[in-house]
Amino acid sequence: MNRSILLLAFISLIIASLFISYVSFISREWETLTAFISLTIAIISAWVAYETFYIQNQSKRPQIVLTIDSQSRHSLLQLVCQNLGEKPAFNIDISWNRPLKDSNETLITFKPSPEIVDCEIPVLNSKEKVSVMIDEINRFYKHFKDNSMYYSGIISFQESLTSNKKTSYNFQFSFEQYSKTLISESELPKTLFELQKLPKELDSIKKELKLLRNIFENK
Repeated sequence: MNRSILLLAFISLIIASLFISYVSFISREWETLTAFISLTIAIISAWVAYETFYIQNQSKRPQIVLTIDSQSRHSLLQLVCQNLGEKPAFNIDISWNRPLKDSNETLITFKPSPEIVDCEIPVLNSKEKVSVMIDEINRFYKHFKDNSMYYSGIISFQESLTSNKKTSYNFQFSFEQYSKTLISESELPKTLFELQKLPKELDSIKKELKLLRNIFENK
């Protein structure tokens, strides 16, 4: 049953019960008054119990959100899709009102092979997330500085593989709030980025030392 219809039914029952209680009070029919006051309390208690059950049930359903990550990778913007619910979501699709593109006008998508895979993300388990790189931060904002950075669309997914029914809702976010923020909240991403260069530098040093060794051995 539709939740709004159920709410209307509960309200109607409460109003009817209160009205009869009032009539009973005027008529001094105390037994009837007591009965309908008890009925009113029971109806309210039933609604509170239903609301508690509904909220608990909603929290367990898949909750798919799109967010921007500008902190995890040094100087990079990432698009993150995460399931905040307690159950998995299947065959996730993202329909953009305006396509998200990088500074090279390349479409941003989670699909590894757009020509093979129909949906954006086949499955996201509870608390699981996937990320895709959008662009280098400075390059992205320089390229889109005169354009709107507001994006919106519709996320749809299946809550079960045994049913073709899809859950859909709107999403929206903007890059504008990140344009003035620090590229990194700490030096850790940059430090890790620089540390990744060490193996290459060590290989270069190794090659130079080997070259010098050969020169000395051939003298």
